[in-house]
Amino acid sequence: MARPIVTLLIALVVALAPACGRKGPLELPPGRAPMPAEDLTAVPGEGTVALAWRNPVKAVSGRPLGPLGAVEVWVFEGDPAAGEFEKKARLVKKFTGRELAALAAAGAEPPGAMAFTFAVPAETAAPAKLAFAVRVFDRAGRASALTTPVAVDLPRKDAGADRRAGEGVS
Repeated sequence: MARPIVTLLIALVVALAPACGRKGPLELPPGRAPMPAEDLTAVPGEGTVALAWRNPVKAVSGRPLGPLGAVEVWVFEGDPAAGEFEKKARLVKKFTGRELAALAAAGAEPPGAMAFTFAVPAETAAPAKLAFAVRVFDRAGRASALTTPVAVDLPRKDAGADRRAGEGVS
């Protein structure tokens, strides 16, 4: 009598084993990912945009975050609509672990503060508005969410002043 029950149990295990577990790529738990960067500001200047922000010190779970692995700065030309930024933005700067360690050793105030100056393309068809966002990665490669994009209006060049300067008239 015990033999048919054992055979049945083995058959069930063999039949159901392939259905166990989650299918698809392995994903790291979101609680360990870094929080997004904070206090992103963008200030337009003459041919540049000065960015400043603070890197996170905690993971999404609230636990302290170790050293960062990378920080990315993204730019979008124009004023992004909802969901459009992540699709059409381009990476303009990636700070790696070495650069981040050097900045940390320099003792930024407040801790985690970073800055980057974006050079606006000198093309004649430069956009009138740019939007920026930052994403951080821990050393395990877990990415934070992008910061909320910060848009800036670029100062327009005075076409008449350019023409006069080209003619040697002040």
